Amino acid sequence: MLELEILGSNATAPTREGPASSYLLRTETGVVLVDAGPGSLLAYCARHDLADLRGIVVTHMHADHSLDLMAWAYRWTFPEVLPRVPLFFPEGERERLKAFDAVFGIPTLPTMNSPIAQSWDLREMPRDGTTVHTVDGVTFRSYAAHHSVPSAALRFEAPGGRTVAFSSDTGYCEPVVEAARDADLFVCEATYLEADEQALHGHGHLTARLAGELAAEADARHLVLTHFASPALWDEGRLHAADGYSGKISVAVPGTVL
Repeated sequence: MLELEILGSNATAPTREGPASSYLLRTETGVVLVDAGPGSLLAYCARHDLADLRGIVVTHMHADHSLDLMAWAYRWTFPEVLPRVPLFFPEGERERLKAFDAVFGIPTLPTMNSPIAQSWDLREMPRDGTTVHTVDGVTFRSYAAHHSVPSAALRFEAPGGRTVAFSSDTGYCEPVVEAARDADLFVCEATYLEADEQALHGHGHLTARLAGELAAEADARHLVLTHFASPALWDEGRLHAADGYSGKISVAVPGTVL
């Protein structure tokens, strides 16, 4: 089994529709959190037990994908210390994680001196598309997305063959196409309806139309649009994506299970 549950899908920050970027992969025995945008812990606790968490994978260290890591770490170390689980993050970003602890560590509480380091088994992901990682019986690979910080597109594969891919934040690039190749579900950012070259190729984002074209090139079976600049763009974004992609299209509405 490998199901996708949307915790949050907003770019930048939570809205009344739900948290920023955060997703769950349901496995046979638990759940894996992909991205920890602000609001993710609250949404998780409303529907799941903390004991179900088997690991965390962060695609990149922008706040709308990682800010709640400290909230998770605080909860993992207080009022009781919970069992450590792996935290995967892009190779080269360890110093950013250390900075979290430098700012928010609590020297007077022994279990919270360095909440990130004390909560998680930290594992760097080479974005080479070949290194295989395993979490809760599911394997995954990390690919080099095109963004302003090291950003990892992800490809998860369950033992039965089901595949779920994530674009992360990215411009249009070949490694993301490969991450999504023949995926059963492809969760792809669609930040804009229209954008200039700086936003798309300088900073590194996609329009909904480009997300559709990328999914078509990858032959993904089901495109799930996410990371819109505003939830008001959901319906029109779906139409734009359909211009270049003829498969099934969904919007990553928080609470949805696919």
